[in-house]
Amino acid sequence: MKILCDVCCKEEASAFCCADEAALCEACDLRVHPVNKLAGEHRRLSLSAPSAQSHPVCDICQENRGFLFCQEDRAILCRDCDSSVHSANHLTMKHNRFILTGVRLSAAPVSSSPYPVPEATAAKAATKTIMTMNNQNTALVADVSSPMTFTSSSTTTVTSNISEYLIKMCPGWRVDDLLVDDEGFS
Repeated sequence: MKILCDVCCKEEASAFCCADEAALCEACDLRVHPVNKLAGEHRRLSLSAPSAQSHPVCDICQENRGFLFCQEDRAILCRDCDSSVHSANHLTMKHNRFILTGVRLSAAPVSSSPYPVPEATAAKAATKTIMTMNNQNTALVADVSSPMTFTSSSTTTVTSNISEYLIKMCPGWRVDDLLVDDEGFS
């Protein structure tokens, strides 16, 4: 049994995104996660297809391949044992049972960029611009490439790092005051 991608519903899923609670094929994972910084940080686990020997056996008869998992009994059941157990009375008929796919989650998460990023996407990321406003309400545009160049209607400033830019744009503030202390959030 295979799990289909939750986005395209056509291809077999190769990763499970914990944040989105979605199974994704390689193409959809590449289309969804590298597009922004936040989605790129989602933890994703690899899905591995089951082998013929890896299928679980029924917890009751210990002979047949298990097809269902009963949540209340916490047991893997074959078709025969499931029908005999869950048709016994009205209480067992209400048990929550789930189909076993046999697909396993890998212990190692998918790397943040398991697939090559197309050059067009990389070029777009390198040429993104940041719009900010200075104290005269003049729009400043910053090219993300290094060294940073900031232009306004009247001046052009070239800096080698963000610290110099912040010192010029936020007089009276030290750069250390603007940085977040990670230990403070722990």
